[in-house]
Amino acid sequence: MLVGDIVEYGARKHPDRLALRFEDERIDYRQLRDRSRRLANALLEVAEPGDRVAVLSGNCTEYFDCYYGVPMAGMALTILNFRSHPDQVTALLEHSGAGVLIVAAEFADLVDRVRAEVPTVHTVVAIGGAVESAVEWAEFVGGAAVSEPAVRPSDDDTAWLVYTSGTTGTPKGVMLSHRNLLAGITSSALQWELPEDTVFLFCFPLCHVGGYVTLVNHLLGATVGFLRAYDNATFLRLVDEWQVTQSGLAPTMISFLLRDPALDTSALTSLRAIGYGSAAIPAAVLREGLQRFGCDFYQGMGMTELAGNVLHLDSATHRRAAAGETDLLMSAGKPMRLADIRVVDDDFADIAIGEVGEMVVRADQVTVGYWNDPQATAAAFTDGWFRTGDLVRQDDEGFVYIVDRKKDLIISGGENVASLMVEQALYRHAAVAEAAAIGVPDETWGEVVCAVVVPRDGARVEAADIIAGCRDHLAGFQVPRRVEFVDALPRNVTGKILKRELRERFSPAG
Repeated sequence: MLVGDIVEYGARKHPDRLALRFEDERIDYRQLRDRSRRLANALLEVAEPGDRVAVLSGNCTEYFDCYYGVPMAGMALTILNFRSHPDQVTALLEHSGAGVLIVAAEFADLVDRVRAEVPTVHTVVAIGGAVESAVEWAEFVGGAAVSEPAVRPSDDDTAWLVYTSGTTGTPKGVMLSHRNLLAGITSSALQWELPEDTVFLFCFPLCHVGGYVTLVNHLLGATVGFLRAYDNATFLRLVDEWQVTQSGLAPTMISFLLRDPALDTSALTSLRAIGYGSAAIPAAVLREGLQRFGCDFYQGMGMTELAGNVLHLDSATHRRAAAGETDLLMSAGKPMRLADIRVVDDDFADIAIGEVGEMVVRADQVTVGYWNDPQATAAAFTDGWFRTGDLVRQDDEGFVYIVDRKKDLIISGGENVASLMVEQALYRHAAVAEAAAIGVPDETWGEVVCAVVVPRDGARVEAADIIAGCRDHLAGFQVPRRVEFVDALPRNVTGKILKRELRERFSPAG
């Protein structure tokens, strides 16, 4: 099965069922298939199978044509973060060797620069308006055939080329084959068991690998609604208006919703479950969410290189946590049905239950490697197992607890300090709205723990108060020696904190 087959199957099984809702647009499965085919056939007029086709756009229905249509043409959809700096966009276009750029009209100013600096780009297609030296979307696809494209890619051909968020350094191009994506999608479909009457509201940017959840829903024949950009008011309105049954939010978004007075006047009677990721959910937020939303919660953990999630914390476990087993909320879940994981030491030997080691994964959903980077690809695998870089422990029930990212581990005076443990202590302080713990260079200790804190609105707090609060919950070597107050933490499109930026900002030379 190939990525494009998701809409091919859907159009044959339930052609008139609604596949997409976006603002005033409604697209059924037959229409989505035909749109995807037209894009594929149009691309085959200007490019060859194996070429890269880049997309730079915010959320729009054309993004789904790209999700399916570019791989249908045997080409690799090169997904670019629309929030990136123009320097980063041109660098990634050059790195990918993309021949076609599909770009939203709002980024028109970038097109001349791309033409001048990225010679591989020979065709520019504009979405949502006219752009000088670009062909408009309607003109590009309008005359293309709606018949099934003449090419059929291999399962192992690259379907999506997704650049990592760069949370730990320079972004890398993750090659996700048709096999990788279908394995990740199928694994989630088996785990979630979504009914066909699901109406799923997607609230994140489609330029992230997390967009794979929309394909999970399409595989199961569900309706996917999505937002141009998230805000509480639109979310609450559309849940009621579209009778949304499931959605995905970050824990911070759930917390903001619970503090919004508009929640009291929203019915939300259709909502059955909310999935979340990127961070653990505080027990108090879960209990209030279960009560006020009246729905279940579940969590997934994955990464770009895994084409989706490999760990799942199900709704039954969340109910256990709400009933008192709150430690379970620190777990990222159990391995999903189609993923095999191990926890290993530095010598790649399995370690005992309860001990901390690196999580490694073997599954069909694991990336085939990094684009034009054989060294990074070789370093990412050992004996066929992908090295996630996550330090974890697994308990005797099979739950996996993420202790830290290897690259976020702080080593102070020869002692390992897990930044997540420090952050848990920071969040206990009543004046802390958000927090991150990082290591900054120190002549004496090598590194010291630095707490970066966003205070709650109206709170007045000093560094000494934060440090004193941490001493109640941490060992001496784990307690922050420095506290920095900021208005907001830098985050990527899915809400993950960009600790690399914080280290650069608060290191002595920064």
